[in-house]
Amino acid sequence: MSFGKDRVFIIAEAGSNWRMGTPKRDMAMARALIDVAVEAKADAVKFQTYRPETVYVSNAGSSDYLSKAGIKEDIAEIFSDLAMPYEMIGELAAYCGKNGIQFMSTPFSAADFAAVDPFVTVHKIASYEISHLRLIELAARSGKPLIMSTGASVEDDIDWAIQTFRANGGTELALLQCTASYPAPMDSLNLRVIPWLAQRYGVFSGLSDHSRDPTIGPVAAVALGARVIEKHYTLDNRLPGADHPFALLPAELSEMVRVIRATEMALGDGIKGVLPAEDELHLYARRGVQAVAPIAKGELLREGINIDILRPGRQRRGAHPRHLPAMEGRAATRDIALGDGVMVEDWS
Repeated sequence: MSFGKDRVFIIAEAGSNWRMGTPKRDMAMARALIDVAVEAKADAVKFQTYRPETVYVSNAGSSDYLSKAGIKEDIAEIFSDLAMPYEMIGELAAYCGKNGIQFMSTPFSAADFAAVDPFVTVHKIASYEISHLRLIELAARSGKPLIMSTGASVEDDIDWAIQTFRANGGTELALLQCTASYPAPMDSLNLRVIPWLAQRYGVFSGLSDHSRDPTIGPVAAVALGARVIEKHYTLDNRLPGADHPFALLPAELSEMVRVIRATEMALGDGIKGVLPAEDELHLYARRGVQAVAPIAKGELLREGINIDILRPGRQRRGAHPRHLPAMEGRAATRDIALGDGVMVEDWS
């Protein structure tokens, strides 16, 4: 895949948090959110592109989850208010490009896809769209990598989506473990699905994290092999809207990116050996067979009398202690100074 190979791909999810009520204020907020993602050193900033008439049926009614958050309007009204004008997409993509961050936006219909596609190099399909045949076909035929969330899905759902993607020519794919709850309780994250997704489907896997904590989910996910992390963020949790209350604040987004990069470094390459950071103490403190008294050439070597298993410090480290049985009682072939390492060639 064109991302996720060298390091974890971090998506700052702006979602619909750009909406402020007027076109001028909307654009100012969207740019401010991009600035925050740039400052945090995220790899990409992602918005959402949809129209109410192509998401829910016209009489879908209100959502219990949103009602509990104090948002009582009909879902169609909410989506209509938060729908990003297509003309914003190119302007936001250009602003991202100018500021050195990748632009992304999740489409929810064929028309949304057509509006977004010219401005992105990676597509994203949201959890609830995992059964959207036309979106998956379009993503596959675009020839671009696809990130697909799997919230509220079962294995059969994922199987079908991947088969459809590949049957239509799609190749580069990442699957994200996601808990479709806002916010997601910590005990619902089920992060062990991340390595399962990678092994089961032979793709990169990752986490779309809806928990409020800025670091626990992402760090644990990266430790489990996640190559993509996505997290909502905002400028202020008190702003009106469904996604602001559980989103990260700017400082928390920066901290999340920092700990993900630190976790990557801490994971290393998985090859056990003496690391550069260990070189000094490897030489100074690793035990060997050392002379505990001056030894004259021809003198017999005796553990506990003139040789022992010690750390050499600044002296030369001697042979590995596994050689002790072979050297016990043998004659030294050279004069050996106090503290010097007794080497394999130093006995007859």
